[in-house]
Amino acid sequence: MILLGDLIEKALSLTGITPDRVEEWLGRPCNCRERKEKLNQLGLWAARVVAGRLGKAREYLERILDDEQ
Repeated sequence: MILLGDLIEKALSLTGITPDRVEEWLGRPCNCRERKEKLNQLGLWAARVVAGRLGKAREYLERILDDEQ
């Protein structure tokens, strides 16, 4: 399974946008790893919802969005 965060990271890397470059542009840590993980979790959540597995979908989404990793 291709995860959303991994897919975005790969696409950006292919165009030359890497975590190091983003940190250089921002002048601070980009938190790319944490953002990638959150996008991976959201992608998995969306796949479950689309597949009709809605049990506790709202609670799981809230947990992903509220997580302070």
